[in-house]
Amino acid sequence: MLDSEVCKDLNSRLGGAPVAVWGDGELYSALCAGSCEGLSFSEEEKGCGALIFTEKDGADYAAVADGRPFVIISGDGAPLEKKYGCACMAPVPRDDGALNALLRLLAGEFCVRSVNIDVPEWMRFLPQDSSAISELIEKVRAACSSVKKVKDISSLASVTEGTKYWSPATELTIDFSTGDAHIACFAQEGIFFDMLSEIAGDGIDGEYSLMRYVRSAAEAKRGYEKVRDALDCARVNGYGIVTPADEDLSYEQPCVVKQGSSVGIKLRASAPTYHIIRVDVSGEVSPIMGESAQSESLVSNMMSGFEKNPEETWNTDVFGRSLKSMVQEGLNAKVNSIQEETRSKLRKAITRMANEGKGGVICIIL
Repeated sequence: MLDSEVCKDLNSRLGGAPVAVWGDGELYSALCAGSCEGLSFSEEEKGCGALIFTEKDGADYAAVADGRPFVIISGDGAPLEKKYGCACMAPVPRDDGALNALLRLLAGEFCVRSVNIDVPEWMRFLPQDSSAISELIEKVRAACSSVKKVKDISSLASVTEGTKYWSPATELTIDFSTGDAHIACFAQEGIFFDMLSEIAGDGIDGEYSLMRYVRSAAEAKRGYEKVRDALDCARVNGYGIVTPADEDLSYEQPCVVKQGSSVGIKLRASAPTYHIIRVDVSGEVSPIMGESAQSESLVSNMMSGFEKNPEETWNTDVFGRSLKSMVQEGLNAKVNSIQEETRSKLRKAITRMANEGKGGVICIIL
């Protein structure tokens, strides 16, 4: 009886299609006698999903296979392996061990559908451009360039050797029924704090520095949460308001109020609110770049480059400075052009509108 797992995986990968046994009736009979898990064999190649060839003079195995996986049984398989890139096996006895080895060899000729990389759970939060993740991606891409078939998967076991952040030990598994490979990679000991420091932009080398950073980050998070909604409104609508929280309120002493024969009490509180206004500032730069012919040639090259890669065009160096830095300088000048006195008047006007409930505004810009 053939190995049930091998037969099951092959039958699943073939989608129920039979395996052609070409040129050896005895081998065909032996495989049929031991078949299980629905795996079937045929002496005709038509309609088959994979093929087992017995070497014959003048045969063009690749043409017969027509893109399907195949192996060749040959007394001298080296030339055939080099010619066809497939696995070859010496003539096999008709015992179950040799037949199972033949089927495993055939399973290795199927293409790999995917290579999945498993990393420690905490590392899944690292950005793709982090040192550890980018190093692993680079190594996996280089290794996968030579992985085409299931038999090539074993080369990925050493994918992390020679890396800085990853242990050379890996766990490699392959699902023959689907062609999916899984590689479990493990981080080097001691890089946890290195990755924290890289993400935080601050030195974190132990529990003390970690707690210090977490505390400051928590305070920053609480501060940001107060203005987050207002910032979102300003981005979308152009105006956002940070409403006061309970801890921002300042209560004044209650006072008695008399109105005719009635007596009441007056309670008063104040709190700062923050009004965030989106101001769309525009800037431009028009450097003079020499004579007419030279300028036209340079501008033409820049315009054609802008269509292909706008970012690269903005980084063009003109007179020792990039166009982006020139425009940025102009924008910054405009942003800071509102004088302090004008800002103060604008703040007082908004304060009065909010407290008096009056929205009528006449603005004269001199």
